[in-house]
Amino acid sequence: MKKVLLLTDVNFEELSSGNRARIYALVNYLSTHVQLTVVNTGPADQNVESRLSALFASEFFTLEKTKYLSSTGYGRRLKTFLKDRRFDAIIVEYIHCSYFLNFFKYEVTLILDAHDIVSERTKAFKKFNHAGALYELPLSVEKDIFSLYDRVIVLCPDDVVKVTSMAGSGKALLCPHPVNIVTHPIRKEVNNIAFVGSAYLPNVDAVNWFLKNCWPTITAKYNAQFHIYGTVCSNVDFAGQLNVIPKGFNGDINEIYHDADIIINPVRFGAGIKIKNIEALAHGRPLVTTLHGARGIENSTGEAFLIADNAADFTQAIETLLIDATLRKKLSENAHRLISRSFSEDNCFTPLIKLIENI
Repeated sequence: MKKVLLLTDVNFEELSSGNRARIYALVNYLSTHVQLTVVNTGPADQNVESRLSALFASEFFTLEKTKYLSSTGYGRRLKTFLKDRRFDAIIVEYIHCSYFLNFFKYEVTLILDAHDIVSERTKAFKKFNHAGALYELPLSVEKDIFSLYDRVIVLCPDDVVKVTSMAGSGKALLCPHPVNIVTHPIRKEVNNIAFVGSAYLPNVDAVNWFLKNCWPTITAKYNAQFHIYGTVCSNVDFAGQLNVIPKGFNGDINEIYHDADIIINPVRFGAGIKIKNIEALAHGRPLVTTLHGARGIENSTGEAFLIADNAADFTQAIETLLIDATLRKKLSENAHRLISRSFSEDNCFTPLIKLIENI
């Protein structure tokens, strides 16, 4: 088996956001196909390494458990950890962790798991007046960092095109996010419309936009509730809203989707594929999202989910689903076909495993 090191600063054990779910899925798959070592910057609790090692049957190491360090501090800890170790490939989670490259002292295949194109996200946040809210990069700097890696993992075809234009042909490696199909009943009557998301700024914007522009019209006509799950609840303005239930974080994703009849994701900006949409489709829930939210799955628009990009159309799409159980069932069945066809573990991660095996 090839030896692979994965470096991250994300506490992926807590599945409270899409990026955590993504890293968890990658670690889970790699642990059965390579000899995997995962190094996390920390901080973390004292038992995290033994707990994760038992869960994934792989090696886990935390650089610092009690406090945050500077990038130099983490790098020095990593250098010590690597002193008598050699790996066939090293995967770095997120471009902002590329400072770790300064501490590798031998030739090794370097793979960046980019998640998003940060320069694209930077432009999107500025367009919606949120400049400086997250780590930012201009395109020229991101292009230079990409050149340091042998391959750059992206999650949707659009990002393959972008990385290719920035770093040349053959640099991008398409590995979407895998999900397992779960079947829930399609009820005749809709009781709950739901949104699931972390406190990530585009999620907060999406829910507040929906509550202001769509929900008053819906709740005036229909006896349905809007359930909001996740840490996004802490930043949403609920003032004056009727039939809105902030559920907060729920670690049982099956329960969330069992209780929901319709899932919405009115996201207006950001970058990359929307993992919450892929999860909703895997659970066979009728989904209404935006054109931006449909990135990576555009070809199934109207078959596996509905899209709308303004308040009137978004409201109308939900109202259509509220009264049409046959359409909800059709979307559910087509959603499962889409997931089965494109988002199984093997479909998503085989390109990465083949790359590692051929090193």
